[in-house]
Amino acid sequence: MSQKVVLILIAVLMLSACVGTQSILVEDQPLKGINITIDPGHGATQAYDSFRIGQTGEREEWINLRVAKILSRKLTLAGANVLMTRTKDRDVSLGGRASMAKLHNSDLFVSIHHNGSTNDLSMDFPIVYFHGSGDMNPASVDFANILIDSMRAEMDFQQQQAGAVYSDHLIYSSGTSVLRNTIDDMPGVIGEGGFFTNPSGEGRLKSKDYNKLEAEIYYKAILEYFDRGTPSATCLLPDSLKYIDLTRPIEFELDDGFGNTFFIENSFKVFQDGVKIQSSWDSNSGVLTAIPDSSLERTVSFQVFARNLQGNAIHPVPFKFLTKTGWDWLSHEKWFEAFDEAESLYAQAIQGDELESVTSVLHLYKLSLELQMVHPKAKIAEEKILELLQKKQTLVEVDLSEEIEAQQSRLKDYYPN
Repeated sequence: MSQKVVLILIAVLMLSACVGTQSILVEDQPLKGINITIDPGHGATQAYDSFRIGQTGEREEWINLRVAKILSRKLTLAGANVLMTRTKDRDVSLGGRASMAKLHNSDLFVSIHHNGSTNDLSMDFPIVYFHGSGDMNPASVDFANILIDSMRAEMDFQQQQAGAVYSDHLIYSSGTSVLRNTIDDMPGVIGEGGFFTNPSGEGRLKSKDYNKLEAEIYYKAILEYFDRGTPSATCLLPDSLKYIDLTRPIEFELDDGFGNTFFIENSFKVFQDGVKIQSSWDSNSGVLTAIPDSSLERTVSFQVFARNLQGNAIHPVPFKFLTKTGWDWLSHEKWFEAFDEAESLYAQAIQGDELESVTSVLHLYKLSLELQMVHPKAKIAEEKILELLQKKQTLVEVDLSEEIEAQQSRLKDYYPN
């Protein structure tokens, strides 16, 4: 065989190998169609934050970004539609991070962090945070448990088994901003992959090979989570509904994440405004029927809970509706329409003795402020609300002194001129 033929054959084989590899990468996409937001915590804090730095100068935000970039590439190759909240060492507002995740229609929010302690430099273990109560945020806890188990099993820590899954209410009383502001739309966690203030921990976290290992841990946890299926609930009430009739049952169609209706028995729950209500499951139709409670509130919210046979829970996205009370309250869509009608009825209400008239005009002034908190006639509306409350006090036996005093204080504090 001539040298030229050999070279051609080698070139063909190399081309075939390259095409084959590319084909495998294109076809093997287990996360295809899944939207994921990766949030490298912090960014550009060295000018004002002296805490997020190890003893040899490695900063947390640098570590976070290195791990996130590696993870993003791996997820993209697996077919995921990945959004990075930052790709450089720059500061991005917490609200902006949450907004980006929601605009991305994310199926999962993962915020990558690393921990620090000035109180005890020996501390070094993983933590994964979820928002709020574990019972009310089960899907986030599901992913958090997968992630923490992998971290403890495959990463190196000074206190190897000390890591755990915790609520972010342990950090702040209202939880962390990024998780608090995404919980209504997607499951999410904050991962703390060790302590940069620990000398050995900082040494590992400075290593690009160790960053790759950590990214691999996140990657495998995400694969496992979505491999178990992400069950969902769809409310069967029409989008055109003006307000919900709370005297009738409400139905939810459930999917176990695989296009089926296979769920763990007795895992079904429906909450109305945080309170469990009666519900029944039909496995044949895949419909969960709930019996709402009556409510005098203007809005009502429902959350559906269930767990598929692979152990993954539905993320309880709130289904929010106006009630009849709410629909009646929103009698106008523009502030000036409500204000102008109130003005036309005010004199009759203040001079007469009809409670219904006073209540109606009071409602219209309040509605104008709710529709547009600061409008050209806002102070006039506030003053007349006070006068109408004082008038109402003469017509009812209920003591309105606290409400009147609150309105007087509001006028004094918010409208000093």
